[in-house]
Amino acid sequence: MDRRVMIFAGEASGDMYGGLLAGALRGSDPGLRLSGIGGDAMAAAGVDLTVHIRELSVMGIWEVLRDLRRLRKVLEKAKSAMKAQKPDGLVLIDFYRFNIELAREAKKLGIPVVYYVAPKLWAWGKGRIVEMDSLVARVLAIFPFEEEFYRSHGVPVTYVGNPLMELLAATDAGPLREELALVEDETVISLLPGSRNPEVRMLLPVFLEASALLSRDLGGKVRILVPRAHTIPRAEMERMIDQSGVKATIIDGRSREALVLSDLALVASGTATLEAFLLGVPQVVAYRMARLTYHIAKRLFKLPRFSLPNIVVGREVVTELLQDEVTPERLAATALNLIGNEEARRDYLAAGVEMKKVLKGEEASRLAAGQCAAVFGFDDGQADGDQAL
Repeated sequence: MDRRVMIFAGEASGDMYGGLLAGALRGSDPGLRLSGIGGDAMAAAGVDLTVHIRELSVMGIWEVLRDLRRLRKVLEKAKSAMKAQKPDGLVLIDFYRFNIELAREAKKLGIPVVYYVAPKLWAWGKGRIVEMDSLVARVLAIFPFEEEFYRSHGVPVTYVGNPLMELLAATDAGPLREELALVEDETVISLLPGSRNPEVRMLLPVFLEASALLSRDLGGKVRILVPRAHTIPRAEMERMIDQSGVKATIIDGRSREALVLSDLALVASGTATLEAFLLGVPQVVAYRMARLTYHIAKRLFKLPRFSLPNIVVGREVVTELLQDEVTPERLAATALNLIGNEEARRDYLAAGVEMKKVLKGEEASRLAAGQCAAVFGFDDGQADGDQAL
């Protein structure tokens, strides 16, 4: 009888990791049937999508409440698919509030659950640890400190490395450089306003205004690139660029390639900040959210920093601008200071090199697939016990 695994991701970064994991699972068992919620990367890896992540493009507490009816429909659709397909195992990728409901359903159905890309409970408080421990057979951590955190609370956990390292290692910016016909004396600025519609609406207009200020102050030739996540409608992004009056080139996907070509980046807080950091691209990190969401999040968030580079290093290596601090003038001034501060630049690059050694991750997807195989009872010899790295 064919084996079946369901994979549920809720946003663009989870889709990337889910696609890599699906490829690794299929590599060990070509007949494995995969289904779930994801995006283009998972679909390309052979996952039969019950729902595309475009239907889950929400952020923040107020936005979730506003779209609660629609999200409930998606959740019920996912639960129904689980009941109908009766998979041998379920892999959840980040997206905690939604995915933990699916873990609860899987528990009722007797389906073992692996949580890949550990939920950031270390940032939002420890109150949900008991719930995780009762519903999830194993957590697969992608940062070393996450393994320590979960293990200290008695949750079965394995650090498999960070799959982002696989993606960075495979990045070739040469074709994009040729397509854009970049010349040596051009300054390239990439704007990465996020992968969810509310993020882009809040951040792209201000990023565009800041890039106009930067173009004026830097002088010479400046090229503005705007990588577009597949979850964002191109027409909406084009409209915002047209309204700004800024000459900018939309790059469909290929954010890593755009970053490799960049001298500077303005980045929404999220996975892209870690990509820029590991690629050694100077960046300013920014984030905005609905005012109600911000005031609630400020009470719940337990860390002094919110961007991934600063969190994983444990100190400020990138400047973070939040909420009312995110203005065109502040973004541009911070970016110019970053370009001109050679000492800060050296520290940033050295920290990124060191973090690459810590994260490892070139085999993260294979190791994660092995752990899934062990939990789901697939006797293929991939898993190597509790400690993958």
